[in-house]
Amino acid sequence: MQIIEDAEVRTLIDRREAIAVIERAYRAAADGQAAVSAPASMSLHGPVGAGTSFKVKGAMLAPEGVVGVRLIGDAEADPAGGTSYVYLLDARTAMPRALVCEQWLHRLRTAVTGLVTCRALAPAAVSSISLVGTGRIAEEFVRIAAHAFPGIPVMVASRSRSRAAEAVRAWRDLTANPLIAADSIADAVRAGDIVVTLSDAAATLFAAADIKPRALVCAMGGRHEFERDVLDAATHFVVDEIDFVCTAGSGAHWIASGQIKRQDLADRVSATIGQVLLGRKTIRSDGRVLAIIQGMAICDVALATLAFERKTRTRS
Repeated sequence: MQIIEDAEVRTLIDRREAIAVIERAYRAAADGQAAVSAPASMSLHGPVGAGTSFKVKGAMLAPEGVVGVRLIGDAEADPAGGTSYVYLLDARTAMPRALVCEQWLHRLRTAVTGLVTCRALAPAAVSSISLVGTGRIAEEFVRIAAHAFPGIPVMVASRSRSRAAEAVRAWRDLTANPLIAADSIADAVRAGDIVVTLSDAAATLFAAADIKPRALVCAMGGRHEFERDVLDAATHFVVDEIDFVCTAGSGAHWIASGQIKRQDLADRVSATIGQVLLGRKTIRSDGRVLAIIQGMAICDVALATLAFERKTRTRS
């Protein structure tokens, strides 16, 4: 079994090709050629006071002939945030193939799934993108935004105006798209034809009234960023995988706080992003579209498989 660490992973995968890999993975899921574990995610806390937590997510990709298990360890005391690896196995023989570090790969996957979603669901005319978040995943989104939306200005917003301005200064050389610092999150949301949320917030950052009538909101925060009014105002509701949407992020917050029942949230889904990419469902730009993309392990496994196969070809 090969172990591929973070520095090497970065040399094996190109950001542009990652977009095509994620699209294929979503299509495979919608076509019954891929599946996620049941439950979609399992969690475990470390010892009391240790500040550690652990998560396991699995997926099978039939076209690639692999099964992958994401092994995630989060540590509050670790500046890097912890560790994450994908354990790859042959789907037919169950023999181990590789252990692929996800330190950067996870950030890339999250950003790319957001970009793929935005491209598939974008309003007819996009003149501005608003990005809520200034962390490392938001930086990855800035790096790849031009691949789908060349030349479109990206307005960066944070709960701190100074933090948004600092991010814009640091990221200007990473993209050909113009970057603008928003005065507030609400201002950015009101301006965006596409609103991408990549924050670590556990708070209400904006309301449905702030969103343009025909805007797309692509929400990827791990806790919650807005209340149910955003769902109620949406003409269409798109997810990557409903079980995990009900487990983490805003969807989980609505269920836990009694704003909606799990089955009612599932019944509200218009399509999965895979169904849209396959052409089996059409989402018209005749109103607000809400997409909650919480991260399918299928996409992590697909990118880890690409890194493994690329390394194998290089060695041969």
